[in-house]
Amino acid sequence: MFGGRMDPLLMVDDFVMTGPTFAPHLHAGISVVTVLFEDSVGEFLSRDTLGLDVELRAGDLYWLAAASGAAHEETPGEGARIHALQIFVNLPNRLKTQPARAIHVRADDVITVKGPKHRVRDLLAQSNEIRGTGGMPDEIVMLDGILESGGIFDHKLSDDLQAWIYVVSGALCVRCEDNKRALCAGRATTIGVGSATQIALEANEGAHFVLVAAKPISEPLFNA
Repeated sequence: MFGGRMDPLLMVDDFVMTGPTFAPHLHAGISVVTVLFEDSVGEFLSRDTLGLDVELRAGDLYWLAAASGAAHEETPGEGARIHALQIFVNLPNRLKTQPARAIHVRADDVITVKGPKHRVRDLLAQSNEIRGTGGMPDEIVMLDGILESGGIFDHKLSDDLQAWIYVVSGALCVRCEDNKRALCAGRATTIGVGSATQIALEANEGAHFVLVAAKPISEPLFNA
């Protein structure tokens, strides 16, 4: 989608889950990133062939770099209502054959930026040490933000990154230089690689958004 301007993102899924849905299944050559939104209730149980058995809670992030191969299972706990975004990220060829690994970023460890009428969680700000050879793309930003009515959030996008912006709820206007685009809930847009630019997200009546910025790898999912 978007003419390759989601690269290295392959697919995203905004879901609400109250019962078992993701039975044990395999992944290879990609990362599976699960972001639990803060309106989630209860526990999201994640088990994988790395031997990890993790209870995810509202606001957590779980990054499984499947690389050479891993299986996992995700199940809501009893009485849970899980609202999450799952993102599939293509791994560069140099990482596809590495052993699988995973990181768990807890909500309490997420850096939060607050300003007039905005609150933005920088989900990966504390994870620099495990990027690149550790199974994550060299440079990737994931922001989970709330804008109140009349709120504005500015983000500087460096010239080697491209961005995917998604509205979880509400509506906002994305401004980039002389361009602007209105987005409602469930819609997304992209900003391609180019000169460093300032992105402004503006909400007249409030919005919940996700912004992912990454360096495109321009590599196929499968090698011939």
